[in-house]
Amino acid sequence: MNIFWIVTDSICNYERSDLHGLLPIYKKLRDCNEGFYFEDCISQFSSTNLSLFSFLTGRFPYFVFPDYFRSIKNLPSLKSKNNIAPLRKEDYNIESILFGREQVIVFEEILNPYYEEDLHKGDHWLNAMEVYHLFIKKVEELNRYKNNFLFVFFRPSDPQTDLFLSKIIDYLKKKDYWDNSIIIINSDHGYYDKNLYKKTKLLHFDDIHQSSMQPVFFIKLPLILTNSPPKRIKNRVYLIDIIETILDYLNLEATHERESKSFKDLIEKGVDVNKNRKVRGDCYLMFQSIKKTMIIQDNWKLVNDNGKFALYNLYEDYLEKKDVKEKYPIIYDELFQFYKKTESKAYRTFQSILNTLYEQSILTTLKFENVLIPYQFPPQLVKFLREKLKINNSMINPSETKNFYSSKNQKFITILIFNRLTGYGLKKLFRRYKKFTKRFIILDTELNDVSNQIKNTGYLKFVIRSIIARRKQLSQRWKEIVVWILYFPLYFNKYVRKHYP
Repeated sequence: MNIFWIVTDSICNYERSDLHGLLPIYKKLRDCNEGFYFEDCISQFSSTNLSLFSFLTGRFPYFVFPDYFRSIKNLPSLKSKNNIAPLRKEDYNIESILFGREQVIVFEEILNPYYEEDLHKGDHWLNAMEVYHLFIKKVEELNRYKNNFLFVFFRPSDPQTDLFLSKIIDYLKKKDYWDNSIIIINSDHGYYDKNLYKKTKLLHFDDIHQSSMQPVFFIKLPLILTNSPPKRIKNRVYLIDIIETILDYLNLEATHERESKSFKDLIEKGVDVNKNRKVRGDCYLMFQSIKKTMIIQDNWKLVNDNGKFALYNLYEDYLEKKDVKEKYPIIYDELFQFYKKTESKAYRTFQSILNTLYEQSILTTLKFENVLIPYQFPPQLVKFLREKLKINNSMINPSETKNFYSSKNQKFITILIFNRLTGYGLKKLFRRYKKFTKRFIILDTELNDVSNQIKNTGYLKFVIRSIIARRKQLSQRWKEIVVWILYFPLYFNKYVRKHYP
């Protein structure tokens, strides 16, 4: 069996005037009734890499990693903990064409991506024409009578995506792959629509509204796998379930823990497999400084916007303008309890990741010491480190530091966490505990020792570093630089500031 999976970045499932609207080729697939077109599909993350991790692993993105790491080489392997692994066990030839070097790095274990140093040089993204030509090259190299899986990923905001996606489909038809293969074509997420919500966003992924979470989705199955005629399907499906469904059709099953669920019965029997199902979506991770989460069940949507919870009825209020949690307290409580349950599960899930990072860190050398870890962000990492270090050390309660004398043998080791980019709060904690501390250890969220970074903290230094690093691109990328300077620093984040009383 040949499986072709084509993903277009940041395309919504409805028409709009910008480059993120429904492509003409998607409309053609829908209207020509060539396969199964899903009118209500929801993504679990509003940005690229974590959305891909989600539907490749069958996991809620919040459960995959606690922070976004540009390389996963130092983390527990995902090579067997994904929904592509069962295909590999069946001797499928797994290959992929990914538009960016970053995607090549982070999905190397799962997708076996094509990489050419000159082609993926620096920040260059493959354009639609380059992806198309690589696709043709790869398909011509395939042995069509063996099992093949080819994943193709088009970059966002490319005006030629529609043209070259159409060419790929025409090629598959010409070469007799179209009717005899599993064809999946979808986007990874939607894109924030400022015309709908009447509000400008500095970054598209800083959003949990429906326009950001509703991608386009189409599947075509060969007649040997399905008894159902092509049709448009109105019932809700989720991107997280795509490969689970394909495995179901192939009588294969993944063995790792996951949240994905097959919707084969929806296609074949019309069964609403997601009725009453609760699904989590996010646009940030546990160790990131902003909290935006949704819990969806049918028409109900619970939203956590940096600690402010709201409930929306999407059937009556698609734009999410009216909070109805006071009117429907039972529904609100049910979704809120699921939110808390997933928060706890995420922390437990990260134990293996954090344990691996801990064993590689300087912290394993600490024994029989008095150790202080002040209240700071992220609180989950603080909790983990306190639990690990108390096994071989005495942990100091931050509220009891004044009871210690300043003599050298009474002082303790203080551990601080360097938050991304600015090191917000470090200098404040450094001044507060300096007289009680014989040694400071500063760690990033991968538990690397970055103690030498204390001199680089502060917003002004961050701004200067940002401008110097991009000085050659100031004229072309000044908007992006302004966003970087104003948006990412934790100095403007109330959610983080509360962890530094």
